[in-house]
Amino acid sequence: MSQLMLDIPTAYEPEENHPAYQINQLVESLDFTDEYTTVRYPYHPRLLLKLVLFAYTRGIRYGRMIERFADENKVAM
Repeated sequence: MSQLMLDIPTAYEPEENHPAYQINQLVESLDFTDEYTTVRYPYHPRLLLKLVLFAYTRGIRYGRMIERFADENKVAM
């Protein structure tokens, strides 16, 4: 039985005037190398910080709502 694969592009770059772009630039400029080398997370703290900051710009402040926002919003993904 062959599997059906969907061809969905996953790379998304927001425009330079979008808040997500500015958040990405800010977080990428931070140094995360030494602080998180011994702790294992399923996601890199840099990725989670970007998501939380972007959710905050949209008025979303609670964990479950941020989770739903990340599932439903293309930019947050």
